[in-house]
Amino acid sequence: VGRGNCIIKWETTPFIEGKVKIYASTDPEKIPEKNPILTADISDQLATIVISDPTQRYYYKMVFNNRYRVVTASRNSVIPGIQNFRDIGGYSASKGKKIRWGMLYRSAQVENLSYSTFKELKNIGIKTVIDLRTVEEVSKTPRLEEQGLNVIHIPIGSVNTDDIMQKVREGKIKNDSIYRLMLRVNREMVIYYRAEYKKMFDILEEEDNYPAMIMCTSGMDRTAIASAMILSALGVNDETIMSDYLRSNDFFDIPRASGYGYRLPRNAQEAITTLFSAREGFLNAAKTQVEKSYGNIPTYLDKGL
Repeated sequence: VGRGNCIIKWETTPFIEGKVKIYASTDPEKIPEKNPILTADISDQLATIVISDPTQRYYYKMVFNNRYRVVTASRNSVIPGIQNFRDIGGYSASKGKKIRWGMLYRSAQVENLSYSTFKELKNIGIKTVIDLRTVEEVSKTPRLEEQGLNVIHIPIGSVNTDDIMQKVREGKIKNDSIYRLMLRVNREMVIYYRAEYKKMFDILEEEDNYPAMIMCTSGMDRTAIASAMILSALGVNDETIMSDYLRSNDFFDIPRASGYGYRLPRNAQEAITTLFSAREGFLNAAKTQVEKSYGNIPTYLDKGL
């Protein structure tokens, strides 16, 4: 809610009476149960948390009737100059496990690096940036290496958004053409860039590289495939993986990325919206290609990568 403040909602099944105490910390692994920042009736089902320092990322431990404990956080972080930045922790995995919060983030590119942008990345503790953009894409944005971040470039080809945008404006590409193009790009990505994604996993196997951030231009194609692979490898179910993928539609400002394409004809607007959207069909195209070539995702991760 705005910069820093948040609303926490909860449900209990079945309904229980009593109190919920909420504790906060910038470290998800260390949230001491000493002084709650807020106590509410469980029946309220929501609480508004007011944050004094919006540059810090907070994690919350909810304790219901001094018995049941849940750690949660806002998945998206609103950072100046970065779109679609979010934590892929907190998801339930196989065998009753949970993905740790605050370890791995997915993001669109850093468009401009102000002091406040770098401060927030530093506060979050980002050590490693895995940049999946091409050399040409990297050349158009700030050099994160100059800020002391360990940036590892693993170029993976995708659509040239600037070129596509120009062709859309000229009427050379229609909405249905963009959709078919993105299906093809996602199918090819999981087959032709297996070595690159293997390198990404090699980096993620090193504990000293965390917390880490994976990014591409929009955070919706190469980064989306990467996130889906990682969550699948950690035992997260397909429904949750798709839900995480579709969250990009909530955190990416299409008019800003397109140079305010609403000034263009309707067909062009639809094409641009498709280009900068997460569609179920796009991720499913990659999954279907993996299953066609390897039988299933685990075999792809084991044999393909």
